[in-house]
Amino acid sequence: MDKITLVSEYHIAKHNYKTVHSASNGLYFNKPCIGYVTKGYAKFLYDGKTVFANKGDLIYIAVDTRYQSIWYGSPDIQWYSVNFDYSSKYAYYNYRFQIIKNYPPELFEAMYNAFDTSPLISVSYFYRLLDDIFGKMEHSNTSRLPSSIAPAVKYIENNYNKPMAVDTLAELCHISRSSLFNQFMKSFGVTPISYKHNLMIQKAIDLLSNTDMSVEEISSRVGFSSANYFRKVFERLTSKTPKELRKK
Repeated sequence: MDKITLVSEYHIAKHNYKTVHSASNGLYFNKPCIGYVTKGYAKFLYDGKTVFANKGDLIYIAVDTRYQSIWYGSPDIQWYSVNFDYSSKYAYYNYRFQIIKNYPPELFEAMYNAFDTSPLISVSYFYRLLDDIFGKMEHSNTSRLPSSIAPAVKYIENNYNKPMAVDTLAELCHISRSSLFNQFMKSFGVTPISYKHNLMIQKAIDLLSNTDMSVEEISSRVGFSSANYFRKVFERLTSKTPKELRKK
C-alpha cells in the first residue's frame, strides 16, 4: 500500500435520530467520508445493490460517491461521521464505497473525545484509523461519473418532483435512449426512473417525519401521479408503508 497522503480537512461528529432517518440531500460526496454505526442500522442503495450497515460496521465513502440511504432504529439511531479531505484530491480513488463489518469502536471514541480539547491528538488517531482500514479494504475499478450523463443526473436531482420523459433526458445528454440506460446502469446500477424514485422517496421520508402533511399531500408534493403508486414505491424501497413510518 502507498504511504498515507496527508489530509487537508478533518472533522468528527456524532449524529442521533429516532426510528427512521434519511438525508434527502446527502446523495453526492465531493469529499471522502467515514461513518461508524453505534445504534440501529442503515440500508444503502449503491451500484445496483442493497447493502446494510449494522451496529459496529464502518462505512467508507469515497470522493464522487453517489448513493441513497435510509437509517432505522428501535428507536435510537446513532453514528459517527468523519468528514475529511486528502491534500491530493483524488488520492486513494480506487478505494470506493464499502463496508467493513464488526470494526472495533475504540479509535472512533478516541477521535471524538479528543476532538474539541486536543485536536492534534484526535487527528493522530484518525491517521491510525486510515492506516488500518486501507489494509482491510478492497480496490475497485469503478470509474468516475461519465460526463456524458451528467446533464441528466443534474436535471433529475433539480426536478425530481416533476414529470419527465427518458427521451428528454437522453436529448439533454445528446445520446440515445439505450445509451442513457446503459450508462446509468453502469454508473449507479439503476435506471434513470429508479434513480428519480429514490430521490422522491427520500424527500417523502423527510416530510413524513417532520410535517403533519397527509400521505396524499406528500405524494403530490414529491411528484407521484397517485397516492397508491406512491405507497407501492415507498414500501418497495423502505420495507415500510408511509403510515408505519409516521406512527413510529
